[in-house]
Amino acid sequence: MLLRTYIPRAPLSGFVDFFWYFEGYHPPHAKELTLPDGSVELVFNLSEDKIKLFDRENKGLLYDRSVICGPHSEYFIIDTSVVTTSLGLHFKPGGIYPFLKMSVNELHNNIVSLETLWGARAHDLHEKILLSKTVDDKFRTLEESLMKLTSRPLIRHPAVSFALNEFQSMSHNRPLSDVIRQIGLSQRRFIQIFKEEVGLTPKLFCRLRRFQEVLNRIDHTKIVNWLDVAIACGYYDQMHFIKDFQAFSSLNPTDYFSRQGKHHNHVGIH
Repeated sequence: MLLRTYIPRAPLSGFVDFFWYFEGYHPPHAKELTLPDGSVELVFNLSEDKIKLFDRENKGLLYDRSVICGPHSEYFIIDTSVVTTSLGLHFKPGGIYPFLKMSVNELHNNIVSLETLWGARAHDLHEKILLSKTVDDKFRTLEESLMKLTSRPLIRHPAVSFALNEFQSMSHNRPLSDVIRQIGLSQRRFIQIFKEEVGLTPKLFCRLRRFQEVLNRIDHTKIVNWLDVAIACGYYDQMHFIKDFQAFSSLNPTDYFSRQGKHHNHVGIH
């Protein structure tokens, strides 16, 4: 399997975490449980096989060429039964907003064809990527094309920018009201702006950040004291922790721990 990543140059680097390229991914399991982190992903299928995903009812959904995975607070399932080659990009929280003509919240827990959002331009970009010979050429094509696909200026709302910095650095026990008070907007107005750009409410974003911190803390460890993890991540008690973990993953923590793979957001299932 080949995995390559690339961090784009400014100003894209303020909105995109990285580009990625997978070639020959074929794990031993037929399906993969994908856990939510609230991010947005673009995926370009470079294989002949269609992209196949499954919803929470395990109903298969087929996509021909490229998809956008909106900010998820629910798990979903991807088909890993065939060898695939794909290229994509991982947006920073709220990073997709300048590239849409709609509120990011409309993509919450949704996966849609990229052509639904960008029309013929998505098709043209996909063709350019396919025709680019090397992985570096594909990254360069995506980077140059993305700059031409903006629908809004590459500027974040100051309130959202401030809040994201605070949420990602503050203690889990610190109340959200402290951040909102510093922003100077009404709570209702701030939540509206945050949902439009990030796709989640501030409270849900912080819950997902806490869940992801749990996964990071136990990644590649051999023994876990779940009570210590729960307290360190700001849960009231162990029951609160287990309930939240199951809500986001459909698994209890010990079951997840016994099945975790190379990437903490992907769990093999059969």
